Amino acid sequence: MSVPEPVVAGVTLTAGVIWLVYLLLFGSDAGLPFFPVVIVLVVGGAAVLVLWALRVVLHLAITRRVPERRRVRWLVAQPMVLLVCIALVASGAAFRVRFMLSQSSLSNYVQTASPATTWGSSAAGVRVGLFRLREVEALPQGVGRMITTECGVIDACGLVYSPASTPPVVGEDVYDSLGGPWYHWYRRF
Repeated sequence: MSVPEPVVAGVTLTAGVIWLVYLLLFGSDAGLPFFPVVIVLVVGGAAVLVLWALRVVLHLAITRRVPERRRVRWLVAQPMVLLVCIALVASGAAFRVRFMLSQSSLSNYVQTASPATTWGSSAAGVRVGLFRLREVEALPQGVGRMITTECGVIDACGLVYSPASTPPVVGEDVYDSLGGPWYHWYRRF
């Protein structure tokens, strides 16, 4: 008994959409945590690739006697969409879009936050725009550092609000300007 092509197509499409959501969720944050990247993105991506290859083989086997039914453009569309999304994440464009969509909420947060309560050492679970803040630090000259995620195994990533000048470099901090007083921040340990 063979599996009908629409079932394989549906499973492949569903798996691809789930993987795509995780890719964009993790890949558009300030950095990529090690474990979700390895487990969800790499293993999940490999599983989606295997499902897609199975779908192509099944489609070609079913339509081998009817060449006019061999519409492969729809078979190519799914991996092309996934490749475009991988490129958006790898280039940092997905992060910049997420930041642009959250910029007004982030600006409102840093301007209305109470220094005694908000600019402490922990903000676990606070959602500002599309970012979930893990930690918030107040630095001199009105600089605020918002840690959103781990990068790699022990490094941290996030956003920095620095209205007066470039944020202070502590240790091996790396900053990338996002325009105005905002910076993408990466801390190496």
